Parts: sequence; structure tokens; C-alpha cells
Amino acid sequence: MPSPKNLDANSLAVVYDWMTVYGGSERLISAILEIYPQAKLHALLHHAPAFENTPLANQLVRTSFLQSLPAVHRYYRSLLPLMPFAIETMNADDHGVVLSVSHAVAHAIRTDTSQMHVSYICTPMRYAWHLRDDYLRLHGLDRPLTSWLARFVLERIRRWDRKHAKHADHLLAISRWTAGRVEQAWGRQARVIYPPVDIERFQPRKQRDDFYLLVMRLVPYKMGLEIVKAFNQLKLPLMVVGAGPEFNHIAKAAGNTVRMLNHQPDQIVTDLMNRAKAFVYMAAEDFGIAMVEAQAAGCPVIAYRQGGAAEIVRNGETGLLYQEQTAESMMDAVSQFEHRASSFESQSARQNAARFSRQRFREEFTAYMDPLMNHHH
Repeated sequence: MPSPKNLDANSLAVVYDWMTVYGGSERLISAILEIYPQAKLHALLHHAPAFENTPLANQLVRTSFLQSLPAVHRYYRSLLPLMPFAIETMNADDHGVVLSVSHAVAHAIRTDTSQMHVSYICTPMRYAWHLRDDYLRLHGLDRPLTSWLARFVLERIRRWDRKHAKHADHLLAISRWTAGRVEQAWGRQARVIYPPVDIERFQPRKQRDDFYLLVMRLVPYKMGLEIVKAFNQLKLPLMVVGAGPEFNHIAKAAGNTVRMLNHQPDQIVTDLMNRAKAFVYMAAEDFGIAMVEAQAAGCPVIAYRQGGAAEIVRNGETGLLYQEQTAESMMDAVSQFEHRASSFESQSARQNAARFSRQRFREEFTAYMDPLMNHHH
């Protein structure tokens, strides 16, 4: 237990899983640090080069022993069995208020009764709960013996996860979908505060171009390959923006109507979203910032109805949600969209996106956090 003299009662620690790419959760971290610039950031590991030219470029991060492993940013995902141990060795004892932002183990940061712990959940650990088989496949752990061992380890991680889920004093979730997952995995209620999206950077074009757009990290659960195969069959133009371990695999499958653009800077993505005919998506996303960005750009979204999509897209009005996570189901939705594309107005998509603005996040988040921080003090 920390002795009260080195506990700064109203200082804030922000604890995150790992800092290796500037993606959705990292944008959330950056928004929180903008509101509370005095907060100290803690993470299991920090690969600084990945954050050059982002708002987190010069961010100091207190890390765990994993940071000292050579080139750990290349293989940290396969260290999943070590993550629970690593988070338990981390220390935010000198802060009165601890805010963990968690999609894996950050919510299990050790705190004691003199501290207030708020946990903002992006998702309960995907690999231990709903994406277990994806994780096993991705790391070649799906062969019988290895699979048995890996499942045993993941089962242990689940048990650990559930036990530590009791620790936080308050739970927040980034979507109703995630709140549902939290209740399923941990049996706890979480209050929903949607993450902030920079909707101001978009200006829909009056005349939209004739291409579909997909922007995402190219990892297996996001189903990029399925989408590309569907557009090969539809023979409709698709631009794919994103990098990741699946890039070559998807590029090989891409037919002549599909253009693979790799990673692109924000201003290029903004321009593509402002012009695209529609944005397509197939992952069940915990929230789905890119879908909100597309809506802000006045771009209809055609997405699988599970996950955050159902909270972001107004079906039939600002886009179309399809029923099954398959190429066929998406192709039906795209064909339907082709027939009635002109009935979707940029303006209603744009108004819809306003619910997720940075201003709204700042107001909602501070209204939640400030009384807790002041009360705690």
C-alpha cells in the first residue's frame, strides 16, 4: 500500500494496454490527455516511432518490464500469456485517481482503497472471449496439441480477467455493444460514453464519385478478404486504404476493380471519404470510428449490423445494415444500394455524425470524471 505522503490525491494516471499503433483507442487516449494534460500515461510497452507526426508524438509513457525485451513491438501479441503478469507488476500508486483505458488487461491495474479507479472499456479481451479462435489461427496455435495448451492458457486468462474485473470502482464503455459484452463476460454494468470523432475535418462533396471505400487495419477479424472477393464479383470499383499483416494476402486476391492504396495520411482519407459513393465494412466493431468519419463526410455506410455499426448508422436513412457476416449478404446490400443510391442524402449522414463530436465527448466525459475526481479529493 502506498503511504499517504506520496499519494497525490487529485493527480490522474491514465493506464493503457500497449502503445504500438495510432489507431482508434489511441485517438481516445489522445483526446483524454488533451482534456487532462497533467495526467501521466502508463502502458505495458511503448513503440515511440509509431507515433511520429501524431498528437502522441512526444508523449512520455511509464512502461513495464516488457519494454526492455528487444524489438518487442514486433511480437508483443504472442506474449498474451505474460500480459496479466506484466500489468500486475505495474505501479500507479502515486496517483489519487486511476483511469484505465482497456481492450486487454489495463483494467486490472493494481489500485488500493485510497485510490479511485475508473475503467473505460473498449472491449473485454477479445482473444480470451469472443475472438479466441481467430487468435489461435493467427498465431498458428490451432493444431491439436498446441491448441489444447493454448486453450488451457486462454481459459486461465479468462478466469484471471473475470476476477480482476471486480477491481474498478466505476466502469465506462465505448458503446452499448461493449457494455453488453462487459455484462456477458464480467457480470457488471457499464455506463456508455461514446468516444470522440474529429468530424470537423470532413466537407462532403456536392458530386460524389463512383467508387466504394474501405478504410481499416488489414487484420483477419476485419474481413477485408471477404469484402474484396465480393467486389471482384460485383465488378464495382473499390478503394482499400490500410496496412497490416493481411495486406499481401488481400492484394493477391484483388481483381481489376479493386485498388489497394496501403496506409494513407489523414488528409487523403478525408478527401476519399468526402467523395466516395459509400463506405463498406464487415467487421463487428466495438465502436467503429471510421464509420462515424464516413458519416461526417456525408458518405452512406454499408455495414454488418452487429457491433457499433447499429448504433452509428441509421439503417435505410444514412446507410444500410446487412444481416450476415458474409460476402453474399454484403453483395445483396450493395446491389440494393446501387438501385437507390440517390435517396441517401449527405446532409442526414452528416447530422447523424454530430452525436459523436469531440465537443460532445469533452462535455460528457468531464461531467462524469470531474465530480469523481473532486469528490475523491
